[in-house]
Amino acid sequence: MYAHRTIETITDLHIHIELPAEFANCQQAEIIVLPIDPAAARPSQSWQERVLAMAGTLSDDFPDDIDDSDLGQDVPRDSLE
Repeated sequence: MYAHRTIETITDLHIHIELPAEFANCQQAEIIVLPIDPAAARPSQSWQERVLAMAGTLSDDFPDDIDDSDLGQDVPRDSLE
């Protein structure tokens, strides 16, 4: 599945979206539109800048000691070690 996230300007209740090449063979797409706080919108940020801004933001309750017992049993998986 492909996903494309972008922040676009709404003009007269219309949005123009340029899709990446991965969508070339798709005939339909599900579109979800969410309002955002204008102060939070930074369309000039690159993907790498957004990732770096989020790096290290896991909350204190995120476990540091993940092992095989934390994995679901529904699908065979490789060991974490």
